[in-house]
Amino acid sequence: SFLSAMSMSLPTASVSVSPHGLLYSGETVTLKCDISDYTDWTYWWYRKDQLQSPGSPSKTINTLSDQVSQYQCQGRRTDRPQSSQRSDFLHISVTGEFTINISNQKDILTGDSVTLTCTVESSGWRFYWYRHRQDSEPVTTTSGSSYTLIQVSVSDGGQYRCRAGRGDPVYYTQFSEPVHILVTGESKGDWRYIHTYIHLLPLIRGRVAGAAV
Repeated sequence: SFLSAMSMSLPTASVSVSPHGLLYSGETVTLKCDISDYTDWTYWWYRKDQLQSPGSPSKTINTLSDQVSQYQCQGRRTDRPQSSQRSDFLHISVTGEFTINISNQKDILTGDSVTLTCTVESSGWRFYWYRHRQDSEPVTTTSGSSYTLIQVSVSDGGQYRCRAGRGDPVYYTQFSEPVHILVTGESKGDWRYIHTYIHLLPLIRGRVAGAAV
């Protein structure tokens, strides 16, 4: 029909979200509306099919723990064509708060090397490592999820925690529960490598994992 032909000829809008993957309670995310033709659009945003205030091609939202929502965008302009098609629905679902599970600790001897791995089920994080107190400055920050203490001594013992952060401004996860590292005795000359996993996971997906070699 004539109306369906007009609809097919309208520019197409699409919505993307950053960061990708699982979203967590309190995290700030950015929606971006892309329209295939022209540049003089006014952008209209819809949440659950309800029109929001007209705005820019980017929309920033703060996720809530109970938030499950759908977003669409559409462009409008004064010249023909006066509107784009609405985008498909983008579904936003918040997984919940973080919880942390840690594996049982193995005996650690002087001279062992110990690697802590802090994992979370999505990408784009930096990892912050703390010793003794979580209100102190981190002892190190890593772009990867692991932190290795090489040839530990008794003085390296204590409580270690991690948390992860991403975005601008940075959204931080909760702190992990402490991992207790107790360095005892002398190594008998055999080099050993201890690997402990700390999991930063949504509450509904918590699990325990760990390995020592």
